[in-house]
Amino acid sequence: MILTPPREAVVASAPSLEVTNLSATPQPEAPAGPRQVGLRVLAMTGEPVGINGIFDRFGLELMTMVLAANNRGETAFYATIHRSASEEGLFLAKADGKIARIAVAGDPVPDRMGQLIAGFGERPAPVMNDAADIAFTATLGGGRGAASVFLASEGKLRTIASSGMKAPVILGGIGVFVEFEAVSLNSRGDVAFLAWVRHGRETIEVVYVARKVGAVHQLTKVAATGEPAPGGGFFTGFGAPIVNDKGAVAFPAIVKLGPALGAIFVAPAEAPMHLLVGTGDPAPTGGIFARFSERIGFDDSGRVAFGAFTKGTGPDFGIFIADGADRRTIAAKGQPAPGGGVYSSFGAWPAMSHTGAVAFVAGTEKGPVADGVFLMTADGKVARVLSSGEPLMDGGKFSSFGLYPTVAIASDDSVSLLGLVERDGEQSNAVLRYGLAPLKPR
Repeated sequence: MILTPPREAVVASAPSLEVTNLSATPQPEAPAGPRQVGLRVLAMTGEPVGINGIFDRFGLELMTMVLAANNRGETAFYATIHRSASEEGLFLAKADGKIARIAVAGDPVPDRMGQLIAGFGERPAPVMNDAADIAFTATLGGGRGAASVFLASEGKLRTIASSGMKAPVILGGIGVFVEFEAVSLNSRGDVAFLAWVRHGRETIEVVYVARKVGAVHQLTKVAATGEPAPGGGFFTGFGAPIVNDKGAVAFPAIVKLGPALGAIFVAPAEAPMHLLVGTGDPAPTGGIFARFSERIGFDDSGRVAFGAFTKGTGPDFGIFIADGADRRTIAAKGQPAPGGGVYSSFGAWPAMSHTGAVAFVAGTEKGPVADGVFLMTADGKVARVLSSGEPLMDGGKFSSFGLYPTVAIASDDSVSLLGLVERDGEQSNAVLRYGLAPLKPR
């Protein structure tokens, strides 16, 4: 499992883009009227960003990006911007085809006087729930803080945690927040995140959850490096935490001096944390689990979806679900793929909705097409929902997933993704969504 070191803050400031502002715009429900299932472009390289700037890219080099989707037909995404004082931002593609700004570099932080959003770190990753609340991390400029965790909700941008703030319950004492990464958000408004905390002369990694209690959020520590891990050993590093709608938090972790060197843990809201699955455990495809994906999925029933390398007999990689003591294979290298051929490769991690559907990108061979987005619905059935060459509802075709494919899934089983589209013989980077969409073209 590859874990990410603390981020260096990039301090810069710039005027805000004059685009539709999410905080000033009520969020509509999905539009009524005729709709059909299909693949459509939400945003594309070269398209204008409001009245200033144009979209450049929707990802960073050598990196699998994170998108967010909800059941209102909305998709949150990161983009770099050309011809603008703001070089990057987070945006929301709405069901009616309009683009709203979540935040861009140079925006002021309303509850942190004198501070500006300088950027979105080395791994921008917005997350969103079905109420269109959006959480994200950002680096700051214009003040003492270097980074913050933000929540955009009900037309307001709020700081959940920020560099320099006190971080509670660290090895029996109080620490200070330094840096943040990998946020998660549930439908109740709880925010889970990974933080680096300075405690004395040490800087340690900590998984936190900020639980919404009335109009405020209360920080609770879930796990920290150096602390005992359930099942034996000590935590030495963490992957991205996920909080489900019941308030439970699941996360992958590296463990030292334990029976499993890597494992996925679950911390229920009202019960002790436990080890769900670890390296060395038997894999349903044969052999044993050897390494887990950095990001996992976690639904409201407590099931966890993950990618894993295995060793021994059987395939060497697969997409799996852990449901209590049960381990099930969704897909594995060499197994038959829906729509023809066999699985040959997979994206970095699967996506899982809070209702239990799982989506993933995979390459295939010995079949009519070479790749696809595959969807396992909550009833356990797997289907290929789209592949390269798919026609677009608004003209042209989807031509490629790119080198680092990514997918997000909403609770209505719609999927959002990044890729290349072709129109009039030219290819462009794009954010796309497959699912129910208005018949009206963009």
